[in-house]
Amino acid sequence: MTRFLHILKRFREDEEGTVAIELVLVVPVLVWVLLSTLVYFDVYRAEAISNRAALTMADMVSREQDAINGPYLTGMRELLQVLAETDEQPGFRLTVFTYDQPTDQYSRIWSRRRDWPGGNLTNAALRALSAQLPIMATGDRAILLETRMQYSAPFSVGISPFGGPNFDGFEFETFTVISPRFINRLCFDTDPASNADALICDP
Repeated sequence: MTRFLHILKRFREDEEGTVAIELVLVVPVLVWVLLSTLVYFDVYRAEAISNRAALTMADMVSREQDAINGPYLTGMRELLQVLAETDEQPGFRLTVFTYDQPTDQYSRIWSRRRDWPGGNLTNAALRALSAQLPIMATGDRAILLETRMQYSAPFSVGISPFGGPNFDGFEFETFTVISPRFINRLCFDTDPASNADALICDP
């Protein structure tokens, strides 16, 4: 027993070793910290780009003086993908709505989408979002642009120690409300190929 304790004492007091062993122990942790830090800041970069892209698109729509149509929406989606700097195909839903102060209700005028998982925004769904919508005068109109963009991290490493989210398939969503700038109402042309008016301008 005394000999065993003596061996343990020698082992405890032994300070000899090699740098290679310490390197093997430390390098994986350092690599994980470095990659996690890169992913962490890349997420914020992608979120900022997503927000700026959505604001740019909303501002573009607010300046339109002619009616919007299906091909215009398809072009919006392509432009949004370029602005978002992503290989994934983004989706959006564009809604024009109005407000009636006596009844304290928002009403949809028209709503269209591209690659949006849900349907077009209904009156019931719009009114469920009333807490997120601005205070408006009776008859005022506004444009709501919702976007959804997928994000995949450059490295599949967890943010929290030994696990956590790797952000693969993560989605950024934006919710932007803006007023028309040059006209009182923004119409949607359901049949742009026809010379006849097929505009949705009123509820």
